Amino acid sequence: MRHHDSTPAIHPSASRGTGARRMRFAAQIHPQALPASRRAVALLAGLVVFTTGCAPSTAATPATVNARPIAPPVDSCVTAREDAAADPRLDVERVPTPVKMEPPPIRRPVPRNVLRRDGSAVIRVEVMVDTLGTPDMTTFTVLESSNVWFTNGAKAAIAKWTFEPALRNGCKVPRFYLFSATSPARPRR
Repeated sequence: MRHHDSTPAIHPSASRGTGARRMRFAAQIHPQALPASRRAVALLAGLVVFTTGCAPSTAATPATVNARPIAPPVDSCVTAREDAAADPRLDVERVPTPVKMEPPPIRRPVPRNVLRRDGSAVIRVEVMVDTLGTPDMTTFTVLESSNVWFTNGAKAAIAKWTFEPALRNGCKVPRFYLFSATSPARPRR
């Protein structure tokens, strides 16, 4: 059978699968009927039609009934960040560390009226430090403070600091940074 137009002839042919009849198509390409550039395309198209037509039956077999797709390998840093997002106080290899504590969190001189009667003072605050080493001041929390003067000074200072971010499994993760400072009571006379 010879065609003179530029379309390849496609003939259905029956093939027998596992007990059921199915139809497949095999392409017969006549090279002289196509220009050289279209011959290659038609040849490839014929291979695609032929290979897809000869695909094995997709009927369920015992081996494929319980088949599950295999998950791609998970990046350990992705897992570490997901763990840190779920629990920002989890154990890490390195906690966030200030690169330079400039400006200082407690300005000098400390006014006498901000100290307790015994001369002691305390400030404990925490803030989330992201993977770039930047404190997220929306998470700034005062855990303990003997005077608002200490709180305001620490908040203004920490907002300007840069940090080395926390590390978990060698990956940078967000984690809370705890700042605390205490001043002991004056000795009694």
